[in-house]
Amino acid sequence: MMSTPITVQSHFNDGAAKYEASTGGCTRELAQYIVDISPPFDESSHVLDNACGLGIVAQEILFNHAAARKFPATITCVDFAPAMIELGRNFFQTNAAVAEHQDRVSFDVMSGEDLRLPDNHFTHSFTNVGILFFKDGPRGASEIYRTLKPEGTATVTSWAKLGYIDLIHQAQRVVKPDAPLFRIPIAEDWYQGAHLEKVMRDAGFENVQVHEKEGIHYTAKSVGELCDRLVMLFGAALGLTESELAHFRKELELTADKVVVKVERSGQAEALVGVPMIALVAVAKK
Repeated sequence: MMSTPITVQSHFNDGAAKYEASTGGCTRELAQYIVDISPPFDESSHVLDNACGLGIVAQEILFNHAAARKFPATITCVDFAPAMIELGRNFFQTNAAVAEHQDRVSFDVMSGEDLRLPDNHFTHSFTNVGILFFKDGPRGASEIYRTLKPEGTATVTSWAKLGYIDLIHQAQRVVKPDAPLFRIPIAEDWYQGAHLEKVMRDAGFENVQVHEKEGIHYTAKSVGELCDRLVMLFGAALGLTESELAHFRKELELTADKVVVKVERSGQAEALVGVPMIALVAVAKK
């Protein structure tokens, strides 16, 4: 039996300002991968960054275009959390690397299950670690299918393994072995590639390939920082007293010390420590 977490929307709205740090960089790392494996983009491409968060997929597309000195695609970014949309729009207005082409990127508050967007419109559609948080995942997949052009490509991701949740569970078992284990608001089916494939096929896609992507990490500058962040994000949902939480924090660091690996990322002057994650990646052709 698992404990009941906070709601998805309140989590994302309240945490929007610290969102990327809270993801440990794993969402961006996965975004870089799915952009790299996507069919090529050009100025005639119309891209949907669905459940966009801060527009990280859109950022990575434009970073690649800037590096190659190419004129960018037109990108539509949508998310159900207004705070995310506001922060994402601000990034594109103020970041020198992409500000030149901010007119090619639009932001709108929109639910993935009810996209107020035309049929058969996008050449590329990305839903990066988003569909698993939808209230109605199958309906969201149907909207992805509806808005994608024939011969377009939709890339949808989930997680097969959340390494940091394993750390939390191990520490919980030491501190309060009889208590319900913490869970985040993801139905267990979303950890299964077969479920992701079925949802995409049921939405109308006939050509669906799902694979696991290893080499993704939830990172921090140190084990201590990683554990502090996990306690900050999830500690209140564990149902622990102050003394139990202190014990939990200690056990969390002991556990993390045994499993973290050294991670090097571009743009980081020093190596990070990371907990391995495994992503599920569905590539669907219409």
